[in-house]
Amino acid sequence: MKKVLGMGASLALAVSVLVTGCSKAPEPSPSAAASVAPAATAAAATPTPEAQKPVTLKFWGGVPPESGPQDAVDAWNKANPTIKVEYTRYVNDDPGNLKLETALLSNTDAPDIYMNYGDAYMTKRQAAGMAEPLDDLIAKAGFDVEGIIGAANIKKFADGKYYYLPANKNLGAVLFNMKALDAAGEKLPTAWTWDDFSAMATKLNKGEMKGTMLDPALGWFGDTVLQTAKPQDWVIAADGTSNFNSPAMKKGLEMQKSLEDKGVMMKYSEAVAGKITVQNELLTGKAAMMASQIYIIRYIKDIKSFPHDFKVAFAPYPQFTAGSNINPGGGMGDYMSINKNSKNKEAAFKFISWYLQEGNMAMVPGGRIPTSKKADPAKIASILIGDAKDLIDEASLKALLAGNYTFPTSYNVPVPTELRAIFKDEMEKYLLGAQPLDKALETMKTRGDTTIKGAKK
Repeated sequence: MKKVLGMGASLALAVSVLVTGCSKAPEPSPSAAASVAPAATAAAATPTPEAQKPVTLKFWGGVPPESGPQDAVDAWNKANPTIKVEYTRYVNDDPGNLKLETALLSNTDAPDIYMNYGDAYMTKRQAAGMAEPLDDLIAKAGFDVEGIIGAANIKKFADGKYYYLPANKNLGAVLFNMKALDAAGEKLPTAWTWDDFSAMATKLNKGEMKGTMLDPALGWFGDTVLQTAKPQDWVIAADGTSNFNSPAMKKGLEMQKSLEDKGVMMKYSEAVAGKITVQNELLTGKAAMMASQIYIIRYIKDIKSFPHDFKVAFAPYPQFTAGSNINPGGGMGDYMSINKNSKNKEAAFKFISWYLQEGNMAMVPGGRIPTSKKADPAKIASILIGDAKDLIDEASLKALLAGNYTFPTSYNVPVPTELRAIFKDEMEKYLLGAQPLDKALETMKTRGDTTIKGAKK
């Protein structure tokens, strides 16, 4: 479902590590908690017969309670005395996910509502009968999936039904050192192409400050440029074979090696050896702009670990075709599901409906952006920035949050792990000078086609 290879996938993985349940997010602000309570009252109106009976719902998620979930639950409970919600945190790692799945199968302490972090877990739990199909509950509650979240951003399974609704929206962005941008006499891009990106990186490349940088553990330009050309199942061509010989893939790989060869960005081998990170390179002044995600805000505000005196601004991702608005660094997360064995499904969906439309504003201080189209970008930006207005460009952050994006998806990609490995193998040989670009693309294509064909037998 989500990104399964390349920069988009890897950045998404970085976010899950940095801002999901495995990580310690910033403390929620009082203003965020306060914003939740009034809306909870509206959610309590006209209870269903099931909801009129006092019930207790168990809600499991990966985020520490003090980082937003408890504020949301407390606001709900205050306004809904007949439907009490209890939050339990599970750690989003292998043992933690096993603990959740064991609980889902329990007859005594099973959660009614739970968060899934990643497509693989969601798919596994749906196949194992751990998730309730939501379509009937959605219809009964009058929840407008398209109007609130956007149906294209949610996978329907083989039976044509929804088994989750996403609560968190990741956003990719190109982050700029505004001092470097001003010194170069350049303006912050608001709509640009990859050619513009390459030209900007070259102009910003001054002295010891590189024009741009990539963390090789998170992504590569070849795959990212391809996503901006074909956001849906980008690694697969229209005929079902691999799409590794796409002109967009060629453009991205060629651009990365050119920037490396010109000294505009660190060479791939050096970046791997140095284990560079986006936050370190940007906030220590080693790179002027970085393709990343807005989770970097937490590091921008951490001036003890990353002392700096310049503002960081946010631009949308460059596009393969001018006028597109594809966000390869973003996508949906925090998949909310209902346990198939829950005895209070209507009450559980009542809470989910409220949470997705109002309650998850309490999660914003920890870096989680609500999926609701109606969430106020200005309010979200204000909460994210907090008291760091001298370090974050508010106008550009608001503009980024207000954008209407197409997020790359890979719902129908076969053998994603194997295809990612093939891409990485041949890409590295090219970047390290072991094979020319045309040979790299040809080999990727041949190996990819063979792997896909083998998977279909």
